[in-house]
Amino acid sequence: MPAVINTNLASLFAQSSLNNAQGNLATSVQRLSSGLRINSAADDAAGVSIAQTMAGHIRALDQASLNAQQAINLVQTADTSLSTVQDILLRMQQLAVEGANGSLSNTQRGAIVTELGQLNTQINSFAAGTTYNGIKVLGSTSTFTGSASVGLAASGTFGSVTTLDVANAYTGTYTFSTGTNTLTLTDGSRTQTISFADLPAVGSTTLSFNNLGVNIGVQATAVSGMSTGFNAALVGKTLTVSAGSVASLGFQIGASSTASGDSLSISTLNVSTLNSNYSSLVSVGTTIGKTVDTTGLANLATNTAATDTQWTTAFKALNGYVETALNDISSSRATLGATMNQLGFVNTTLQAQSANEQAARSTVVDTNFAAETAKLTKGQIMQQAATAMLAQANQMPNVILSLLK
Repeated sequence: MPAVINTNLASLFAQSSLNNAQGNLATSVQRLSSGLRINSAADDAAGVSIAQTMAGHIRALDQASLNAQQAINLVQTADTSLSTVQDILLRMQQLAVEGANGSLSNTQRGAIVTELGQLNTQINSFAAGTTYNGIKVLGSTSTFTGSASVGLAASGTFGSVTTLDVANAYTGTYTFSTGTNTLTLTDGSRTQTISFADLPAVGSTTLSFNNLGVNIGVQATAVSGMSTGFNAALVGKTLTVSAGSVASLGFQIGASSTASGDSLSISTLNVSTLNSNYSSLVSVGTTIGKTVDTTGLANLATNTAATDTQWTTAFKALNGYVETALNDISSSRATLGATMNQLGFVNTTLQAQSANEQAARSTVVDTNFAAETAKLTKGQIMQQAATAMLAQANQMPNVILSLLK
């Protein structure tokens, strides 16, 4: 190597080594301080892609696990209320058997009917009030179909029908008939008559058939609109009330958007005795809502003229309906129980998958502290050695001065 002053090759080599040592040392410090092996895409381009794909899958698995847990909570909510409904039905069955006892008086049987009515109301309260995050899980509102004059857009000379509420009506077909300043609504077994005498001649009011669960909001625009207009408009018309449809709730319980096993549907139930999708429960409600009269079985309300045969027939019929309803509820609870077990296994599997994938991602992105601390020590030594050698290299041109003496 020639002796020169302008270019100190030894110094350049030492500077390069020092820069490399400082870069490696800075990388080690960054990894040890952040805990991550990959702090930028430049650290490991392929690793970044792999890690981000895994991160997305892990988040999907964690959310799917949460979805499964929420589905379990929804089903548990429904099952808890169904358990209470079963208890109520068991009490109804006991009362039905007791009511068929010929040693009871009509007054005593009337007391039984009173309790049955309260129990029936409580079942409907559970049906309407059992919700999860605002979703009805044990009840649905009745819907209606009917002739044009009963529809919400109905209008005529004297006014229009503005609202129609059948949320608490029994399922069935209702017909309107007229009397002197009265309007009657019946479904064949239940009847209620309202008088127009106390209603305004014009303006808004509600024709309330509360015993049947039907309320019709009307707007009279002319004098005598209530008594003559709506009476004439509704007479002969029919109103068909049907049970509201239950909902099918979809749950994503897996990370895949296409795999069939990663989604689950849970159908809500309707246990209302007014408009249940179980005919047995509707029969229970209908029987309790009826009264016994001298001509035959019309309902179970207290009637001093009812014979022992009529009472016995009514209570036996109720007992049969309750027994069927209990079987129907048991079947539904069995389905809910199986769903909860399925979701429990799904949730356990999702949590295990998430843990395994997090472990796999850790090998890609996390710092190996044992190896990195060794690199840090090496980097510190190399930095010190390079600094020392740079100092020596910077002094090497001084030997040329001895040639100039």
